Amino acid sequence: MTNQTTIPGSLWDPRITVFTEKENLILVEFYSSEFSERYRVFFQTCSSTTGSKFIEICLVLLLIFVGFLVYFLQKAFRRGPPTTSPSADQQQPEVVQVQERKRVLVIYSLDHLLYKNIVLKLASFLAAKCGTDVVLDMLDSTRLGVLGSIQWLEWHKEQIERSSDKILILCSRGVKAKWRAMCGGKQVFLREDTLSPIGDTLTPSLTLLVPYFIRSASFEKYIVAYFDDIFSEEDIPLPFKITVRYKLMKQFEEVFFRILNTEKHEPGRVKQIDGLSEDTYHECPSGRALKDAIEAFHEYQLEHPHWFQEELLECPELEDEEATAASDEKQIMTITDHLTYSVLNSVQIISDMEIQDCRHSK
Repeated sequence: MTNQTTIPGSLWDPRITVFTEKENLILVEFYSSEFSERYRVFFQTCSSTTGSKFIEICLVLLLIFVGFLVYFLQKAFRRGPPTTSPSADQQQPEVVQVQERKRVLVIYSLDHLLYKNIVLKLASFLAAKCGTDVVLDMLDSTRLGVLGSIQWLEWHKEQIERSSDKILILCSRGVKAKWRAMCGGKQVFLREDTLSPIGDTLTPSLTLLVPYFIRSASFEKYIVAYFDDIFSEEDIPLPFKITVRYKLMKQFEEVFFRILNTEKHEPGRVKQIDGLSEDTYHECPSGRALKDAIEAFHEYQLEHPHWFQEELLECPELEDEEATAASDEKQIMTITDHLTYSVLNSVQIISDMEIQDCRHSK
């Protein structure tokens, strides 16, 4: 049996049709309203029999299902197409080019011959790949020998303070040991310091730089880093732990952005320089040489767990070498003079040397 029902006086014509083709089964069809999401159904009950209750429950469930279906369909059509976040593209790394040549003074300790090679290879990488002017005592031994460690360091420090250039401090086992010696601990004499014509330049460097470093206004001038494949966080002296410490070569790109005096991360922008990440820095010749030097020292450390103790010299060994003893005495006198008196004529000495160089060139 088929029965059609209408609702007089309503703007919605549901055209409800009821089918009773089988026993205990009623099918109801109707047209949903364009502006409705829910529907209320009333039933006129008759005798309370099991069959009528079953039919009533089926109708209620059916109408609830239809109501939910209409609701979700209308909600889906009203929703516009999915939009992508505008910041997604902005977070993609933006490759930038180095526009200005910067200068960096490198402070380090001659812990081992293989580590000395790493420092030299790092200076070469900074100069060749990054276009940076590197100030390194090993590359300026002639002038350093004339001026002395303190005056040489003080002159370069003054130049950096008047510019946006940086001082890179490479922490290592030797740096930590020499800092402890300056604080009253056991004196440290490293083999490479005795063999070097310029001797130990780290101790006078710490004497000169630490008082300025601990001032918060000077933090931006100093970059503290260490090679985490061969050294650790424990090798950083306490004064240098109050600032950011960088791992080389994992975070070399961040270090170079500091040298450039700019930020890698800016609001809605991430800058990147090709060939400076941990995975790509060794693709150029100078980077390959640096990576080989780091790996060589790392392998040596694995084969010689007590390598640093083997590099330490006792006082009798130093006394047997007259050149070394004279160098140490001269260095101690230089440091003492610096702590007692102010060096007032360091810039004048540099100027006199430059004038003499010009006269010789003519």
